[in-house]
Amino acid sequence: MAFIFFGTKETPIGVTEQLVYCPACECDAAADIMVLSSYFHIYFLPLFPVSKEVNIICKKCGYKRYGSGFNSKTLKNYAELKGEFKHPCYTFIFPAFVILIILLTVLYAK
Repeated sequence: MAFIFFGTKETPIGVTEQLVYCPACECDAAADIMVLSSYFHIYFLPLFPVSKEVNIICKKCGYKRYGSGFNSKTLKNYAELKGEFKHPCYTFIFPAFVILIILLTVLYAK
């Protein structure tokens, strides 16, 4: 019997400090932002990225928000941060390998 270990895992992509709206303070305040990349893995080898999440900690009052979506609804300057926090390149190796195998199979089948 073979045991297959699979699931999702989160990896931090980066940390920055940004001005965000805090619902506890009810004002715009500086906050620490940690962006996490979630990816699907088998035997601890990343196969493909699934999503990104943001953990936000307000520096003024200490209010913590974990697991917020990485989108324009959560962050005002989402367009700037989107380019800065990308999924790691190694999470795209398996999908690229599968596409390459399919293309080679199709090309050599003709």
